[in-house]
Amino acid sequence: MRIGLVVLVVACGGKPGADAPAVARCGVDMAGSLMATMQQVQAAMSQDAGASSNALVVPSAADRDAFATTVVGVLGGDDTAACALPGSYELIRLVDPIAGPLRVVVEPQPALFYGTYAANPAPTRELAVEAPHPLFDTDTELQATAVFVQTGARYLLVAGSHRCADPAASPCSGTTTACGASAPYRISDAAHADALPFYAIHAVLSARDASLSFLQLHGNSQPGCPGALVSDCSGAWSDTGLAATLAAALTSQGVAIGECGSGYPTSACDLCGTDNVEARDTAGATTACTQDGASYGRFVHVEQQRSLRTAPYQAMIDAVEVAFP
Repeated sequence: MRIGLVVLVVACGGKPGADAPAVARCGVDMAGSLMATMQQVQAAMSQDAGASSNALVVPSAADRDAFATTVVGVLGGDDTAACALPGSYELIRLVDPIAGPLRVVVEPQPALFYGTYAANPAPTRELAVEAPHPLFDTDTELQATAVFVQTGARYLLVAGSHRCADPAASPCSGTTTACGASAPYRISDAAHADALPFYAIHAVLSARDASLSFLQLHGNSQPGCPGALVSDCSGAWSDTGLAATLAAALTSQGVAIGECGSGYPTSACDLCGTDNVEARDTAGATTACTQDGASYGRFVHVEQQRSLRTAPYQAMIDAVEVAFP
């Protein structure tokens, strides 16, 4: 399925390789909303990269890191670097009607399913909004896009496939019933596998800018969970810091809140993200796949009931504008 992009101007910083698609991946200019683009990405994932699709191509560590370095360079303004993207990927210089000029790395003809990444060159807050479980956590990819656009966040990271797309197990610690019977996380689970470009891009951004905060949006339908279960993934709760500030802001929006480390987890709601690899990385873990970090606080993990993940996502947008600098 090809994502239908309306291209206005094609500009390439170098000669594309023989495997380049018809639209030059080195950079295209277009007008339109990022939300419309993400809806097309969502449809492509749903068609080709759903549960048990085995569609996600797991890269070697070297290819993962090269892709991450290239994407971060492209998001930072390097048009020439876009010519080094894999042949199925391209840079879109998008003028969104709300956010203004954005840089978006996207896969118009999905083949690798490494994810979609965007940057606002003139953000109003140093925040990266992440959706590691598209399709499985219904509409979190669209909610993350809305939060990114509406709040002026710096980055958007959306994983490229269903978390249960590939059957192989992740070597990272933890188990889940998300894909059936209790078992290790799948290699396609971007919140629990450090083999994926999603993790590597997060790690590069986190290491490069200590002022950058992260909001990772999840979904659940467990009746024992509150409207939003908020955590910094440390397993403890602090009444200060970003997690507490976001929890208070959501409470003011009328959302029922649970605090990980203060009343949660429970047997009916055990979703506090302590084995989340992005959280561990930002907390300074030497090996985020299997080890906890030492300094939590920059990363906020939110598990949400369906009502909070329903357009126009205003409660989360308003809370983020209050909670994040």
